[in-house]
Amino acid sequence: MSLHAVSEFNIKQKIPDMNYYFISGGLPSNYGGLTKSLLLRSKLFGEECNRKTFFLTFRFDLELASKKQDLYKNGKIDEKYTSVINLYDDFLSVKTNGKRSYEEKLGLEQIKKQVGMGKFAKTVSRLFGKRNSEISVTYYADGKTIRYVDYWNDKSQLKKREEYTKNGGLALVTHYDEQLNKMFLQEYVNNKNQVYLDKHYVWNSEEKDIQFSHFTWYSLEGEKKVKDESELRQFWIDYLQNENDVPKLFLVDSRPQDKHVFKVKKSPSAYYGAIIHNKHYGNHKYQIKGRYKEVFSQMYNLDAIFFITEEQIDDFRLISGDQETFFFTPHTIDKPLNPNVLNVPSEKYKAVIISRLASMKNLTHAVKAFSLVVKEIPEAKLDIFGSGEDFEKIKKEIEEHKLQNNVFLKGYTNNPDLEFQKAWLTISTSHFEGFGLSNMEALSNGCPVVTYDYDYGARSLVTDGVNGYVIEQYNIEKLAEGIIALMRDEKTHQEFSEQAFKMAEKYSRSNYIGNWGYALNRMIEVREEKAMLFKKIGKKELPISSYTKDQDKVELELDPHTQEDLVKQISLVGLDRKNKAEIINIPLLNDSHFRIDLKKDINIEKIAANKTQVIDFYIRFIGTNHIKIMRRVSSEEIKFDRNHVMTDLGYCIEPYTTVKGNFSWKLTELKEG
Repeated sequence: MSLHAVSEFNIKQKIPDMNYYFISGGLPSNYGGLTKSLLLRSKLFGEECNRKTFFLTFRFDLELASKKQDLYKNGKIDEKYTSVINLYDDFLSVKTNGKRSYEEKLGLEQIKKQVGMGKFAKTVSRLFGKRNSEISVTYYADGKTIRYVDYWNDKSQLKKREEYTKNGGLALVTHYDEQLNKMFLQEYVNNKNQVYLDKHYVWNSEEKDIQFSHFTWYSLEGEKKVKDESELRQFWIDYLQNENDVPKLFLVDSRPQDKHVFKVKKSPSAYYGAIIHNKHYGNHKYQIKGRYKEVFSQMYNLDAIFFITEEQIDDFRLISGDQETFFFTPHTIDKPLNPNVLNVPSEKYKAVIISRLASMKNLTHAVKAFSLVVKEIPEAKLDIFGSGEDFEKIKKEIEEHKLQNNVFLKGYTNNPDLEFQKAWLTISTSHFEGFGLSNMEALSNGCPVVTYDYDYGARSLVTDGVNGYVIEQYNIEKLAEGIIALMRDEKTHQEFSEQAFKMAEKYSRSNYIGNWGYALNRMIEVREEKAMLFKKIGKKELPISSYTKDQDKVELELDPHTQEDLVKQISLVGLDRKNKAEIINIPLLNDSHFRIDLKKDINIEKIAANKTQVIDFYIRFIGTNHIKIMRRVSSEEIKFDRNHVMTDLGYCIEPYTTVKGNFSWKLTELKEG
């Protein structure tokens, strides 16, 4: 069921007036769909809603300034509304008194004169008195701009490396143990020539290699010893959220960043959320992928989780149960929709794919299917545009099926719209997607889609038999049949093409802003409503007054002590401690009793999928406005006599009281024999 449908009311809702921090680890040179969607969101929040956004990055990057310039120059983001900010460039190097001024460097022009374009040159360094020293220089791809300078002793042992930005600023100095040929210290240098951060390494005799030890940050408040980069990142987020009282949303796009951002203690003016771009489950829908475990574990601390397909919301619910913090915010098409694309003549037997040549795209299946197509339609052609690590693999597949005259690797195209307009159809064979941006782009050009039925986005964009065909995943023969059927049927192609364009209208800019406006305003309301319910329910743990086991049933007695006018439903919930997967959810029997049926009320599939070891228990209160809050169950006054063996389900349960006095179960899988 949809969380909400875009309506006139939703479209009129404005994006709340707050600062928006969209968080990714770094700014890659060749970015994919995740970064594109982040940049487009920044652009549209600014241009459509006049909202200030920040593309927040963590990684140290010598090329960041030039990448930012390219983004602004190419119109990917609007400098008027969006700032690209970085942990090193905009925080650590600025909020510093500096350890010292780095004066040992040689001038770049001096280095160029001495080295020229050769590899080595002898120079007399001011640091080393009269001793001769060698330097070597490495350039950026332009062959002119110095990237780093290496300093060698007279035994050709590396002493030091200076690294420069593309703009010629010294940014990092690495010092080496000349005997071990291993670094022991890295000094980060700001544009005032101050060393603002040290990164220390120590020798590990067991591993016979160096290992990171710690950072020393020379902050405005004094020298800080920092255990790891995660702590540096948390310093920055905490600084940003407390910089002023302006409301802020910290929205994480990149899953590796969750563990850094979500562990910051939330300030009253800050909201925290995650946007889900890719498949979150493993071998089956109860198994949480490793990189998504932090999102699930922080589920009840986050203000919002945003999804780009409704199918994925439903699949999240399978693991976590329903949450009022789930919101549907699909992608948009960054261009005006023009119905004239339907008048561009399409080549009847031509298919096109515009995609990264990556393993997840599974493009060898498209080639295999096309080998079957060509047997029925010898003049059929497939143009594949894009680049990536699977280029040689796809090329080999083409050659093995002798399709060199039918399937062509075309490289990059700077006009994907025209390619989709000229093609009769496009093909999508991914193992999984977050949404399927290429399919959306195809539909906006009236190009029908023949797609595998993958998670996620295939059925969000393609309605089988209406604007394309949705094929059972990995069924190459059926995929070929769909392509052949569409190539042979001009009437169906015309209908599909018109319906494709209509589907694209669902993803217009106005609908995009409407979805985000609804979600963000509701996020703010939910927090306010939760705070009111928290205040009325109270914060204390709820103590168990009795705990009994009778055959296959466990009964708990406790007093939720709530007013009926505040709460419409009360239930006992058992959550996997590590990832908050909902294992148990049973309603209150009467005023004070809960009964757990050990055979029926425990989700063994979730336990097995995620190797659950501990279940923590909570009382969930659902308010009259459907808002949910939870209180931990206390068992300090209870003595647990023995384990409960669930022979039918294959687990042993040990009820116990945690060090904080709360009620939990330890689970042990019973071994056969």
